[in-house]
Amino acid sequence: MNRDYRKKWIITHEKLPAVLRRCSKCGRKTEFENSGKFRVNANGGLLDVWMIYRCSRCETTWNLTVYERTGVSSLDENEYRGFMENRSSLAEKYGSRKKLFAEKKAELAAGPGGFSVQILDTPELCEDEAWNEVEIHLAACLQPRIDALFAGELGFTRTRVKELCLRGLLREAAGTVKAGDRVRDGQVFYIKKEAKPQPAQTFLVKKCI
Repeated sequence: MNRDYRKKWIITHEKLPAVLRRCSKCGRKTEFENSGKFRVNANGGLLDVWMIYRCSRCETTWNLTVYERTGVSSLDENEYRGFMENRSSLAEKYGSRKKLFAEKKAELAAGPGGFSVQILDTPELCEDEAWNEVEIHLAACLQPRIDALFAGELGFTRTRVKELCLRGLLREAAGTVKAGDRVRDGQVFYIKKEAKPQPAQTFLVKKCI
């Protein structure tokens, strides 16, 4: 039996996280949706960057300040280009920072209804030829349950995933895991090959519970 290469699962929001704040037009706290777009204004050597939100009820816009009166030279060039290109990874990054919202009297709304999983090969061989390895990379504010994540990706029921956890056929380096535990960013899981996982597909959307 030959050793396989470790897989990397990149798990991102199906929908960008929304925030709760008072809407001036609605006159009460409503959910503002992340448009995924930025507004960038350069004045001399200073830069302002805002992320644009829209009220889900009346579509009133709200600009969340990301950078204010910041020297252009102090901003990472790649990030600056990302703001100009409305890069989704930046919208997710800054759209998940609780501290940033707290300063603006806003708060993260309940998590979105799903997540997407992109599966990539890594150049790292699995430690043991009898086990497959999965390295987890989570977007901010995402913590799916182990059974929800692996049931979808392996094509099993949650009951089957629970059984694998109990038997130690799905575990982490430190030992056994519980099916109801939340997945952590950077966590590495080991799946015994006898569990016969189904071939993985790219960008599958799962229900996040």
